[in-house]
Amino acid sequence: MMGLSLSLVLEGIFDVPLKGSLLLFFAVTALYVFTTAGLGLLIATVTRNMAQAGMMIVLILAPMMFLSGAWTPPEAMPAWMNTLMMISPLHYFIDAGYGILLKGAGIELIWESLLGIFVLGSVYFGLGLWRFRRQFG
Repeated sequence: MMGLSLSLVLEGIFDVPLKGSLLLFFAVTALYVFTTAGLGLLIATVTRNMAQAGMMIVLILAPMMFLSGAWTPPEAMPAWMNTLMMISPLHYFIDAGYGILLKGAGIELIWESLLGIFVLGSVYFGLGLWRFRRQFG
């Protein structure tokens, strides 16, 4: 779907030239999907049913979107909110995506974003897996 969105919306409708490597962008996207899957696993182990999981997702995803820098630039946020941005994997994904697709950045320029996504994904997935195994072990 990401490839379809890039070709139909960005290139097709808005005529935005893509400057970077699509393979790198898809690799970063796969890493972000791993991170969000880990977050979903963690939420599923904390809640007791689907309704609670849905409410928890709303409580987590809304602040995550606000802290991503997509709606409000980080420079316009107070310093304490910039610190909170570091726990939002979407912040790192948006930085990496803009860098790759619009600026043509390579891995040498976006490595900090990749490291942020990877560390958060490892923590979320590790905690979720630990809680899951503890529930059934």
